[in-house]
Amino acid sequence: MPAKGSRVPRRKKAEKGKKVNIKEKVSEVLDLPKEIVLNIPKLTMVGNSSLIIENYKGVMEYESTRIRVNTGSGIIRIEGGRLTIKGITSENIFIDGDISSIEFIK
Repeated sequence: MPAKGSRVPRRKKAEKGKKVNIKEKVSEVLDLPKEIVLNIPKLTMVGNSSLIIENYKGVMEYESTRIRVNTGSGIIRIEGGRLTIKGITSENIFIDGDISSIEFIK
């Protein structure tokens, strides 16, 4: 017999996955952008010198060689040289510089 309460986390995990699937289906049926419905980040990169991140939560670290941005589904780490935040709104962050890598950390 499983330990008391061991089924609860499995249920919650299954329910969470089920909610995402429902939201994905609603997004597809209504032709809505998934990044809005699922609150996931959208990255737009032009070459290796310009990056726009939509649906971010906040800036965790800001240096000329590294910027870490918190999102609803993980942390985005941008590394390179001469990195600057050119603009920031409640929905978007605009990053310029010599971008050498982008990493998504869950």
